Amino acid sequence: MSQKRIPGRRVRVPRLDPELKGRLRAAAVNPQLLLAAKAALAAALAWTLALAIPGTPSDYPYYAPLGALLAMYPTVSGTLKLGLQTVVGLTLGIVLAYVAVWAGDPNWITIAFVVGAGVLLGGFLRRTAGGGSGIASAGLFVLVIGNEDLGYSLGYLVQTVVGVAVGLAVSALIFPPLHLDDAVGQMSLLRRTAARDLQQMGQALEEDWAEDDARWAELRDGLSASARNARSALRYADESRKGNVRRRFHPRDVREDYRHVEVLDVVASHTLNITNLLQDALHGTSRERPLPVAVRPSLQVAFRAIGDVLDLWTVEEDDAAMLATAERALRDLEAAAYETSSREVPFGAAAGIGMSLHRILQAVGPELRPADDT
Repeated sequence: MSQKRIPGRRVRVPRLDPELKGRLRAAAVNPQLLLAAKAALAAALAWTLALAIPGTPSDYPYYAPLGALLAMYPTVSGTLKLGLQTVVGLTLGIVLAYVAVWAGDPNWITIAFVVGAGVLLGGFLRRTAGGGSGIASAGLFVLVIGNEDLGYSLGYLVQTVVGVAVGLAVSALIFPPLHLDDAVGQMSLLRRTAARDLQQMGQALEEDWAEDDARWAELRDGLSASARNARSALRYADESRKGNVRRRFHPRDVREDYRHVEVLDVVASHTLNITNLLQDALHGTSRERPLPVAVRPSLQVAFRAIGDVLDLWTVEEDDAAMLATAERALRDLEAAAYETSSREVPFGAAAGIGMSLHRILQAVGPELRPADDT
């Protein structure tokens, strides 16, 4: 039996919305989800391996998954650090417990000694033993549960070391994350945020924002948060490279990234200064006259020109014309600021804003300037 086709109608295959695809992809590589899966795998492997260890330690297999859990961290270097701190803290706790055992059976005095000394050592040895209550907890377990039983202490230590080793192996070999893309994204966001803020300075001039307009605070808060996020993301990305076998396949000069962040810090600092100056100067204060009307057009042009330069910074497209436009805008602003100055106010807000814009351009300019330009 033949089927007739209906002209103009086709069977449409359902396709995933791009936004939905992005959410699914993000969920699949979610750092917390990956960490949970690796921690579960490490705990299971540590338990299995602990049962196979001969002798007294096999009586305490539950300390192996605990060691794996205590050591697990999103980065390889972080896992190594936590693992070593766990082992050192446990060793010190065992020593404290055996010192207390010499005084007799567990009682309020020996328990107080172990807990107090453990917390004190944790405070002095934060880098070595991780701080906190790890030393005191280990000492308390050994004192109360193991007491004079050397086998318990040995089993506790051996199985914890096994768990830490398994946790480190899983962290290093099973999809060790590299957070380079996030760092690059945060740096790019900081650059775009600063560029957008400068563009909005021109909008503030055009719309004559009031001093108490909420947008001033929004600009400051957004830029400050973006700067903090960029620095934090870069430090985390640098940490994720240490001990990571994947770094060989994703080479990156982190020193250059740190230099970019330093430059962006300069940009953010001067942009915040401009925001504060313009907020006060737009309508004037009890100590300062309002920004002269004659200088405002030059300021708007300068804001737009420097913002355009920031938009292009670190992008692999040299634009000498854009840089020249920004430099010309600054010269025009300098001339306008000089013409509107007076004996009473030789250095107004326009001069301060112009200096900050000059510092921003000076910080990012070499990235755009052609090699033969001196």
